[in-house]
Amino acid sequence: MNCIGIVAEYNPFHIGHAHQLQQLRQAHPDALIIIAMSGSFVQRGEPAIFNKFIRARWALLNGADAVIELPTIYATANAERFAAGAIRLLAAVGVNAISFGSETTDLKALQQLAQLSESPIVQSHCQKLLKKGLFYGAALRQALALEAPQLEALLQQPNALLGIEYIRANQAYNLHLNLYPVKREGQHHSQDFTSPWPSGSALRNYLYNSYPQNSLTNTAHPLTSFVPATLLPAYESLLNHNELVNPSRYQDYILYESRQHTAEQLQRLCDFKEGLENRWIKASQAPTWREAREMLKSKRYSYARLQRMACYTVLAISQHLQDMAHQHGPSYARLLGFTEKARPWLQQKNFTIPMVQKWAPFLKETQGLAKDLAILDMRATDIQQLCMEAPQARQGGLDYTFTPWYIPENKKE
Repeated sequence: MNCIGIVAEYNPFHIGHAHQLQQLRQAHPDALIIIAMSGSFVQRGEPAIFNKFIRARWALLNGADAVIELPTIYATANAERFAAGAIRLLAAVGVNAISFGSETTDLKALQQLAQLSESPIVQSHCQKLLKKGLFYGAALRQALALEAPQLEALLQQPNALLGIEYIRANQAYNLHLNLYPVKREGQHHSQDFTSPWPSGSALRNYLYNSYPQNSLTNTAHPLTSFVPATLLPAYESLLNHNELVNPSRYQDYILYESRQHTAEQLQRLCDFKEGLENRWIKASQAPTWREAREMLKSKRYSYARLQRMACYTVLAISQHLQDMAHQHGPSYARLLGFTEKARPWLQQKNFTIPMVQKWAPFLKETQGLAKDLAILDMRATDIQQLCMEAPQARQGGLDYTFTPWYIPENKKE
């Protein structure tokens, strides 16, 4: 069975995501498309704008055949560990190829950079740059540019860089997955909402700050150009009922948790190094997380890294737990939904890890690392729900009550 995997956050799902799925479907009409989707928290180190159950359904209605959850421990890790966790998860459920959006579809160039990044000379450059105070991502980009100046422009593209990490993971773990880059339209971090292909960042910013309370059935509504038509009623319902995350609630949560921790407790959390814990405690006395983050920003600690560290503080993710998860790889795959086309894939059970469809029995029976990671997934969901704008949307325990979506073929886009 030909199964192509995609790693995604769908935060939130928009026409760019639908475009990737449509292109892949046209190129591989008989393949199953399996999505490994970040759950309640995303790699930016914050809760996704909508919950994972809704986002999974949207993917299924727009071209995906099955959606499994990328566990929180990988979804909130740095690019290297995020990619390694996601690719290993997809390989464990029988995927034989991966597709990823990239600013370039030049696979040879991406593979060249991936191979070069493992070379002793690039690693040597990287270590020297780290000692100068650069954070790892910037150090690796500069080190690669020194050895491959003709590809320097490519190294400034975030999706291409993540594609390189997927390739590195494919090589490092001998997964032998085929690679299908798909041209990504638009600019990844652009805030221009008037672009034909707005970024997820621009769309989130619009939803948080500029969403007009009027019907999406009005063709003049800005969202009608950027959200698949099949999803407009769901978007309208969620937005008009304020069932989306309020970033301010989460940012207050960061300060609350940071003020509760001692320096010794912070030291045990993921990525807290070089005495930053003392500066972190001092900065957490600031009235807002934005001000605290400005106090902590440095060459070594980028905004993105600090945002993930804040997430580790809120979710209590220790360095030991992340190291263990990275060493052992994914230990379960939680099914969020599937279509009729994916039923044979589920029935064949060609998996090397458990495929979890009933959460409560799994949680009761599992032990060790898998249980720790499952509890973390639930903690992330409960905290995300507490950050919702609408009080009625803040209920806990959703992981226990959810049943995977089933989408008949005639319901798909």
